[in-house]
Amino acid sequence: MKKDTTLYFIVGLVIVVALVILVFGIFFLNDKDPRETFVTYHLRFSQVSTLAQDDPVKVNGVKLGKVGNIALHGNGVLVRVSVRNDVKIPVDSDIRVQNIGLLGERQIGINLGDSTRTFSIGDTIRGQFDAGIAEVMGMAGEVLDSAKIIMNIAHTLLDSTVATQDFRDRFNRILLKAEELEDQAIGMIQRADPALQGSLTGLSAATRKMNAILDENKEPLKNLVSDANSLLGQTNNLMTGADTALHRVLALTEKLQTKNNTLGILLNDRQLHDDLTTTVHSADSLFRLIIKDGLDVKISFW
Repeated sequence: MKKDTTLYFIVGLVIVVALVILVFGIFFLNDKDPRETFVTYHLRFSQVSTLAQDDPVKVNGVKLGKVGNIALHGNGVLVRVSVRNDVKIPVDSDIRVQNIGLLGERQIGINLGDSTRTFSIGDTIRGQFDAGIAEVMGMAGEVLDSAKIIMNIAHTLLDSTVATQDFRDRFNRILLKAEELEDQAIGMIQRADPALQGSLTGLSAATRKMNAILDENKEPLKNLVSDANSLLGQTNNLMTGADTALHRVLALTEKLQTKNNTLGILLNDRQLHDDLTTTVHSADSLFRLIIKDGLDVKISFW
């Protein structure tokens, strides 16, 4: 009986030790300290790429939590993370899904801000996504596919144009015509060059003669310019005098049109005009009669 009790005790002790080793092994493999407690936050991202459950959450580069559940939420992704309870996240903190490996490994990086206001436990915080190697490789693949399509189009165009015999024949004919035109242009230049040189020589000679004439007649030209200036001054004086005379004529005309002077009264009196006209006609008839018959004067004395 005593042997059975000892055996039972040993078996029980082995089981307890195994359980303790198992529990500590679980905590060790999960990077958990039994003495630590964690709080939960919800992070919202536009996408998370290869981020997976149990990926690390680092605060200023120190691992202080891990990723929990990942689920779609509207047009984004909602990630539940567990962070050690002594970590306070200011409202101006920068939270990102970061790339940490060549094979697309991810983590959530939290760079703490300086604000005194902090998020409450369980709050939903908006984060940002950093493109990593996986996204770059994907973009490179899209670029390569686009480049292949462009190359195929270029090959098709070349095969339908440059690679055809008809295009090569036309291109050769164009080159031959261009060479012929070049030869003709060179010939025209060579034929026209002597005449052009002669024209330039004559123009230079004429220019020299003109300069010599101008030098010889410099003083007469100056005098002519001076005379022209004097004539222009006299013309200005004449125009001034004519303008003065015109003003005087206009003033006289205005006076004649008024009845404030003798001549104006005579010009504006119709009866006087008719009487003068009648008198002039009578005098004219008298003079004609005297000229025709002579003047017969009878003088009587008393």
